[in-house]
Amino acid sequence: MKPFSLPYTFTLTLLLAVSITSCGLTAKPMQSLVILPQDCSMPISKQTGLTLSGQIDPNSKIAWQTDFGSIVQNAQGLSATYIAPAVPGEAQVTATVTSGVNASSMVLTVKCKVQDTQSTASNSNAPISSSSGTGLLSTEKPTVIISEMMGNPCGGIDQRKYNQYVELYNYGDQPVDVGGWWLYDEGDIGTPDKLVAWNARSAVQISEGLVLNSTVIPPQSVAVVLSPQYPQNLDISKMPYRFPPNVIILSVAESDTLGDDYFGFIADQDGYDTLTLYKGGASIIDQVVDTYGTPSILSAYPVEIKDDHNDNIPMYLSDCHSIERIDPNLPDEQSNWKSIPNGTPGEVPFG
Repeated sequence: MKPFSLPYTFTLTLLLAVSITSCGLTAKPMQSLVILPQDCSMPISKQTGLTLSGQIDPNSKIAWQTDFGSIVQNAQGLSATYIAPAVPGEAQVTATVTSGVNASSMVLTVKCKVQDTQSTASNSNAPISSSSGTGLLSTEKPTVIISEMMGNPCGGIDQRKYNQYVELYNYGDQPVDVGGWWLYDEGDIGTPDKLVAWNARSAVQISEGLVLNSTVIPPQSVAVVLSPQYPQNLDISKMPYRFPPNVIILSVAESDTLGDDYFGFIADQDGYDTLTLYKGGASIIDQVVDTYGTPSILSAYPVEIKDDHNDNIPMYLSDCHSIERIDPNLPDEQSNWKSIPNGTPGEVPFG
C-alpha cells in the first residue's frame, strides 16, 4: 500500500519571537499574535498547517480548538494541523494562549473554508474491479486499515450486539481524520454506518485516558468504533473491555448497533459478514479505504457489495472471538487474519 500523501498540506515557517525571563532579561507582553495563514481554505477531507505569528510570553500554554472538522496541535502548541471533514462548510479555528507570566489569556481565531469537490465515482457507471476490496479509485488511499473486528462477542443474545467493535489503525506518518467515513457490511437492510466522535453520540465517559472528542487517528495509533449503547449494557455477561491509554473511541452517527442486521455484524452466522471501510456517502462509494472478508465490489453502490464466496474468509468465529489482522502492509486475504479469544481492542500486533 502506498503511503498517504498530503497534496494540500501547507508547509509554514514559524514566525514566533519568544522573550525569555532569565539571565536578567525581562519578559515582554504578548503582542500582535495572529494565526497564519489568515486565508485558510481546502477541499473536503484534506488538511492544512496553521501556526502563530508574533511575540509570546515564555512558558505560555496554547490550546487549539475547532467547531467543524478536527485539529491536532504539535507538542508545544505553537502550530497545529487542521483536518477538514468530509462535508463542505466553514470552520472557526481558535487558539487560546495563556500567558506564562501573568496567567492572562488571549483568544485568536481564523475562519477555514471547506470546499466540496466533484466525486469521480458518483459520475461513473463503469464496473469497479476489487477482488480484495481495495482500490476503488486510482487515487492514493489513506493510511488506515481495518485491524480487528469483534464479530462474535460474549454476552446474551440481546446484549452481545452492543459488545461488537471495529478497530482501525493508522500505519502512516501523518494524522488521518476518519470522521464522515463509512462502514458497511452486506446485511439485509443495506444502511452503512457513518463514523463520528464518541461524544457526538454519548456523554458517557467509558474510562480514563481515552480520546472521546476527536475522529483524528494520529500516526501509528488506533481507533475503536463502538455502539453508543456499549456503556449502558449492564448485563453481567458484558465484556468489560480494557482499552489502552490514548485510544480514539468512535461511534456511528445513527444506529444503536454496528452493521445492518438486528444483531449487527453477527447476523445469523457468527461474524460472517464482510466489512468495507470507504469514503463517500450513504448510497455512493467515492473510495474504498480497506476491507475485511474480500468482498466483491463491482460498482460504486454499497448495497451491491457481496461476499464472493471464493475463499474461506470471512472466517467462522467461535464464541468471544474477534478477527485480527496480522500484517498492516499485506492485503485483505485469508492468510493475513487470525482469530483472537476475547479480542484486543486498542492493541495491535504491529507498529
